[in-house]
Amino acid sequence: MPSFAKEGKSSSFIHDEPTPFRLISIATIGVLAVSLAAIFIRWCQAPALAIAAYRLCISSLVLIVLGYRKWPVLSQNLESREWRIAAISGLFLAIHFGAWISSLEMTSVASSVVLVSTSPFWAALGAWLFLKARIQRFFVFGFLLAFAGMIVIASQGSNHQDSFAGNALALIGAIGGAGYMLCGRYLRAKLDTLSYVMLAYTFAGVFLLLLVLASGTPLSNFSWQTYGLFLLIALVPQLVGHTSFNWALKYLSTPVVSTIMLGEPVFATIFAFLLLSEIPSLSQVAGCLLILLGVALSIWSDKS
Repeated sequence: MPSFAKEGKSSSFIHDEPTPFRLISIATIGVLAVSLAAIFIRWCQAPALAIAAYRLCISSLVLIVLGYRKWPVLSQNLESREWRIAAISGLFLAIHFGAWISSLEMTSVASSVVLVSTSPFWAALGAWLFLKARIQRFFVFGFLLAFAGMIVIASQGSNHQDSFAGNALALIGAIGGAGYMLCGRYLRAKLDTLSYVMLAYTFAGVFLLLLVLASGTPLSNFSWQTYGLFLLIALVPQLVGHTSFNWALKYLSTPVVSTIMLGEPVFATIFAFLLLSEIPSLSQVAGCLLILLGVALSIWSDKS
């Protein structure tokens, strides 16, 4: 999933310099929290677009309450170009969650979560194409490894009839996440993380609601269990998980935190085995490992 940028002390929810144990504990909590997203989504008895809309709308409402004092500042300081980029960022985020959550209906948790974790690749390629950023040799090697892993996963069948379409949707979700990251590179020069995420989530929620209404996807008449899962998806993976990573960025470098986030597909696969009885094949495991190794290499090739 998309990670947050490094920022100053205002974003921290723990003010003292953390001990190594506390740092490891909070990073672990963050990984476990985001890893539960796929499980909660699978348990929801609701269409994928409805799940995505509830996730973004609940998260944005919480962030709006937390950052209510920032709205007057944003309205005064942001120019029209920056508002447009914030809206585009929200559109990319809507694509990210809409496509990825849809993929979980068609393919395995392991394949879906690993493929959507390739966002750093597409962000680096986008930066190279549109921002004239340099690409290191290790990135190319990592991309080739991950591409080989994608081929392995795509060539394998699964218990899901539409696994190829599901894998493709997970990749579309990864590209959406990359677009969100690239917009963030521009906007975070003027905005703190809370302001940027609040804007992006609000726009994403609006776009998903419009898509839900246009497609006739139901937003009501679900079970109480499903409504509870909507709340859990917004609060646990999104706010607890990503807030933990954002806090960790105050004390650890971006490559280290991004590498820690690669624990998400590993734990999501374990949770899927324990809670959903999903057992990945040896070929799927091999493909996932190639992708994770490739993404890790690409992350460490760019320490800027």
